Amino acid sequence: MTHPLSDLLERSRKPARLVVGLMSGTSADSIDVAVCRMMGQGAEVEVQLLHYREHAHDPEVKRRVLGIAGLDVRGIAELNVMVGAAFAAACLATLDEAGLSRDEVDVIGSHGQTVYHHSGVAGALRATLQVGDGDVIAVRTGCPVISDFRARDIAAGGEGAPLSPIADFLLFGGRGPEAKRRRAILNLGGIANLTVLDDDPARVVGFDTGPANAPLDRLARRLSGGALACDQDGRLARSGRVDQRLLAAMLEADPFLPRRPPKSTGFEMYGDAFVACAVERHGGCDADLMATLTAFVARTIALGLGQCARLGPPVEEVIAAGGGLKNPALMEQIAAAMAPIPLRRSDEFGVPADAREAMAFAVLADMTLRGQSACLPPVTGAAAPQLLGKLSFP
Repeated sequence: MTHPLSDLLERSRKPARLVVGLMSGTSADSIDVAVCRMMGQGAEVEVQLLHYREHAHDPEVKRRVLGIAGLDVRGIAELNVMVGAAFAAACLATLDEAGLSRDEVDVIGSHGQTVYHHSGVAGALRATLQVGDGDVIAVRTGCPVISDFRARDIAAGGEGAPLSPIADFLLFGGRGPEAKRRRAILNLGGIANLTVLDDDPARVVGFDTGPANAPLDRLARRLSGGALACDQDGRLARSGRVDQRLLAAMLEADPFLPRRPPKSTGFEMYGDAFVACAVERHGGCDADLMATLTAFVARTIALGLGQCARLGPPVEEVIAAGGGLKNPALMEQIAAAMAPIPLRRSDEFGVPADAREAMAFAVLADMTLRGQSACLPPVTGAAAPQLLGKLSFP
């Protein structure tokens, strides 16, 4: 019988590896599955996306994730198993759709579902929690799984996020004829984060800029009585007018925005309480508030680009990915806020906008499998480079 560690070592040395990345963002709108082929070793790895699929969460799982504050210890423990089982089912369904066998998979990288992140909240212990048990995924798929990537970074004194900048270096660093331009990768998930690329991965800059979809989705649910999961096509924002006085006051009072990187945040700072406060200050819940929060998101991203300018040469173009690209009102506001810097889509560079985060965790899992540090201390503030993630045997 082959020793499982020897088997993993053999997989790590293969010239090409099949890796599946699993991801669910803070909005819990879907389980994203990216099946990737990793070709090469060292820093010269090429990432090829073979298949991508989004799977809707079971309504009960989503209800529990969004209502995490109301769960007791038993509820959280059960959710950990439920999300793991859902991730495993999504992975297997995607492999079947792609015409691939689970036996062909070298490793699965699972970010899990974030249910808590310290978010830089004053007085909070630096801690993070992603549910979706890696052992459940490993047993149900029959594949090795690397999960819980944020915990090691926090243990080493880091923020625990964002972790995608090193993956962005591989996904975007050498693509396109203008590859030498100074690029920033903007991810618009529940939270917005920026990666500023460099020829040397040790000089890559990355941090969370503040909110993206998290408050907009929550406000859409309130405005629609739960009928809408998001501001579909930006219609609510476009039907309202920005409350300039409220916008200025929110930007002035926000405690996260002026913090210097490394920094990370989450729905603890830009979730239900944030939206409730905005509703109270606005004097109601309407389309004008949606327009105002959309403008707030755009302005915070522009402020983040300003922080990038203080950390190195000016950014020459921004490449956007993530679910926020589906909101044209938000994209127009972002483009206007950061003009004249051009805003482009990640699809132009061979990375589908929706797939970027799942692809990133495939990259991180492959790096860990090969014994390569995926932690960038300048990004997260960790004391030293770290091998990220926990291993679950099949």
